[in-house]
Amino acid sequence: MKRRDTLILPWALATGACTAAPPATRTAPACKHPGLGRGYHLGEVFGRTAQDFAAMAATGATLVRFGIALNPDSTGLRYDMPLQAMPELMRQLHLSREHGLRLVLTLRPSPEPEAPLWTSAALQTSLEAHWRHLARLLAGRAEVAAFDLVNEAHPPGLTFALKQARWDALAVRLIQAVREHDAQRVIVLEPSPGARPMAFATATRLPFERLVYSVHMYEPFEFTHQHVGDPRFTEVVDYPGQVPGQGLWNRERLQAVLMPVKQFADRHGMEIYVGEFGAPRWAPGAARERYLADLVQIFARWNWSWTYHAWREWHGWDAEMAPGRVVTGRRSTEASAALLSAALKNCGIAAGGR
Repeated sequence: MKRRDTLILPWALATGACTAAPPATRTAPACKHPGLGRGYHLGEVFGRTAQDFAAMAATGATLVRFGIALNPDSTGLRYDMPLQAMPELMRQLHLSREHGLRLVLTLRPSPEPEAPLWTSAALQTSLEAHWRHLARLLAGRAEVAAFDLVNEAHPPGLTFALKQARWDALAVRLIQAVREHDAQRVIVLEPSPGARPMAFATATRLPFERLVYSVHMYEPFEFTHQHVGDPRFTEVVDYPGQVPGQGLWNRERLQAVLMPVKQFADRHGMEIYVGEFGAPRWAPGAARERYLADLVQIFARWNWSWTYHAWREWHGWDAEMAPGRVVTGRRSTEASAALLSAALKNCGIAAGGR
């Protein structure tokens, strides 16, 4: 996720009000999804309701991803969580269990090259301590699908290989901290920089078991981030369509961009989890649906797990909201939402693929 102003929503939208009334509970997933599963990224939104989780389960989801922000305290030597983060996490785990979902937990210290995480030994030790505590607290809980160590790690470095080496050094420490208390927990690693597909060309297969590698798919940013607030992406871009200076983007181009991820997975026998992907609802025409349809078909062909960004979070990527810029009520029958639900309810797993 590239936006941080995601929680400013009218109350009815922030709490998940929707015109479709979902069933109250679901005791078993409708599909056997590959790997971790498939579903939705929840962002960092607190206050999710039982209705939210029931609605997600009704789409066919089996997996959710939830992030907790970490910020340096007043001394700059320790990361603090929001006051209600742990009660919220425990509540979301309860709701996940009640509705047949499993949750990927990710911690979100600022990951950019200039962030203090990469230069402060004290903050790195503090991050280790957070994961050690979470591993001890949640050991053995089946509704925890995995720990995603740092969202979109992007340390400084002149080359991708140097960035990856710096992230690997910290990731090893974090894995070891988890393993002190939970030898079986699946751990998700996002290669540097930023879990982007290109990062897999220089990604390292760390020598631990029960690892899953994660990619975030927003390529091309000129399409997925058009008019989301970044001054670099102010043009209207269609899909399939031409991106200035880059040529045509279509399904074949998306597959080619993701090929380093597949090659890494094939080379090392690793599961791939697409932790985030999405498209803005004001993309021209039905471009949002065309882009998402191409991606979920590629993910199905290669048997990848995924969580769509995002479920009832920032309105710009909300699949239940109508096309355009006006913030509207949510409908489970909206074209993008229906497309994702159909993909989640498709129990067949494609074999092979290019």
